[in-house]
Amino acid sequence: MIYRSSFYAILAIFLFIQGCSSKKQSAGDFSLSNFDVKESTVAYSDFIGSNDCQTCHLDIYNEWKGSTHGQAGGIPNSDRVIAPFTSKPIQLADAIVYPELKNGIYQFRIRYKESEHEEVIRVEAVIGKGFLYGGGTQTFFGKYPDGTYRFLPFDFSKDESSWFVQLKSDEKWAKINKSIGMIDLYNWPPHRVLGEVDDISNCQQCHGSQIIAEKLDSGYDTKFVSLSVNCESCHGPAKNHVTIMSNIVKNIVNEKQSIGLASLSGLQPKESLDLCFQCHAVKTPLKPGYLPGENLAEFYSLRMALLGNENPYSIDGRIKSFGYQQNHLFSDCFLSGSMTCISCHNPHSQNYQDINRIALIDRFDDRQCTSCHMAKINDISSHTFHDAESEGSRCISCHMPFRQQRAIGTEIKYTRSDHTISIPRPVYDSSQGFESSCIQCHSDISESKLQTIVDDWYGPIKPQNPIIANRLKITESTLGDDAAKLLLQPNLVHSMGQFSNLSYFIKRYLTPGMELLDPEIVNKLIIYAQSEDIDLKALALAGLHYSQYNNLEIQKFIVQELDKLGDKEESVRRRWGLILDYFGTVYYLSGDRPNAIQCYELARQVLPNDKTIKT
Repeated sequence: MIYRSSFYAILAIFLFIQGCSSKKQSAGDFSLSNFDVKESTVAYSDFIGSNDCQTCHLDIYNEWKGSTHGQAGGIPNSDRVIAPFTSKPIQLADAIVYPELKNGIYQFRIRYKESEHEEVIRVEAVIGKGFLYGGGTQTFFGKYPDGTYRFLPFDFSKDESSWFVQLKSDEKWAKINKSIGMIDLYNWPPHRVLGEVDDISNCQQCHGSQIIAEKLDSGYDTKFVSLSVNCESCHGPAKNHVTIMSNIVKNIVNEKQSIGLASLSGLQPKESLDLCFQCHAVKTPLKPGYLPGENLAEFYSLRMALLGNENPYSIDGRIKSFGYQQNHLFSDCFLSGSMTCISCHNPHSQNYQDINRIALIDRFDDRQCTSCHMAKINDISSHTFHDAESEGSRCISCHMPFRQQRAIGTEIKYTRSDHTISIPRPVYDSSQGFESSCIQCHSDISESKLQTIVDDWYGPIKPQNPIIANRLKITESTLGDDAAKLLLQPNLVHSMGQFSNLSYFIKRYLTPGMELLDPEIVNKLIIYAQSEDIDLKALALAGLHYSQYNNLEIQKFIVQELDKLGDKEESVRRRWGLILDYFGTVYYLSGDRPNAIQCYELARQVLPNDKTIKT
């Protein structure tokens, strides 16, 4: 955490530096030493699968086996497949697709109308079973000659009882109809692969366990322990643990040896969240090869998605396109408390529980909130202004409403509960493009009228977090110095909001090699560059490098900070270099080749051995 006293101390130092230094260099004059690439500490052979866990942990194993994780996917069979593989034809504009079961094999037979040519794609893997309350789906993968498992274009919605596809034109989901041709399908020919593969659109490693797609001379070797989400996905590799415990049963004991598996009890909130954010987050890959048990931050950034134009989150963290539960990090329950995923979700059964790990009836049980907010228990109606037993008195109705994920359109139900745990603000919600929780029930009342009702009930409500409130004050006419006062606040705590605000400021107000930049802005960037949050640190270092590469004192500061990074250097530099590479691409796509070249050159200084950076 950065305290105000240290902020002003560093500010004074660098006001002096900026006032005294007039030395300039070009981007090409600055160089950084290379860094050591960490070797993986976990190997595929370290994993053993969940079946061995049941010998000692049968009760937990049975909970997991019946959970959504335990049933997340696998090979196709009658138990797992919910889509109708009945040979009933699916009519497209240029083809007829027959989902069929032939001699125990699930397959899609595609017959092209014009040529009458037929193509058969065997289903080798099934993902999902339509479990999710807000709209559950099932997806299918085929195995291709290059060794990859590829996402097939035909999905099934349990809620709609319908096959659907993703369209190439706008990437939205649509029920199949005769106006759609094979050429219109986003996933045709199949190109998204299971596992994480460089230069190929992929599903990372979330839809299964310990998925590795290793590049060979001619194709890939794709392997996985399971297509469910198994025990080792959270607990890490267990082969050594099983060996040690089996030896203990045989009275072979090494008193100096651990049990071979780290305990997940007593994790700090960030550590606990990172277990879930392996999958339940929008991640930016930094390097391939992640396996559970590794340090997630060395392989993925959980903030860098906020940098790009396709940022899935709104200013206050709500999902504006397609996202996951990572926006929990915007919630006051996290920022002012220590709420993690398992505060509400049992990690083994995926059933609901309260903060004390007491099982709850279902996802709508208010005790997941009132176990912390106990003052609301006795007279809930005085808080909600609705009948105690009504939908309007359920905590999540107002604070975690289900909203359709906009990126996929409205034709296929796919709603997800808002994990920012927001306060209803009807007019503000509407101004940000969101349907307020109030209007979900009261669709006959305008947002302005609903706002009046809310104001009458509650009077002045809790203000928004200052990081968010200040971002909302920025307009098209806001000048850089004024924006800096609003957006650059290193003395506050809101890592997602600060990353978002800092990235916005850099993109809008900074340019490569600026000769004149307010010293106070420079010093705020310096404070951020000393943050313990490696995403924020990397972004600030990139901002300083980008805008002040001709300042010798800033160059010295950057080198000094690198010397302090220790085993975090690779993680920080991968983020930092990718950010500069992104800036270069933005300039390149806008036709500004000189600035693009400058940014790529800066990126290569940070990542000298990265061949993906343009030259």
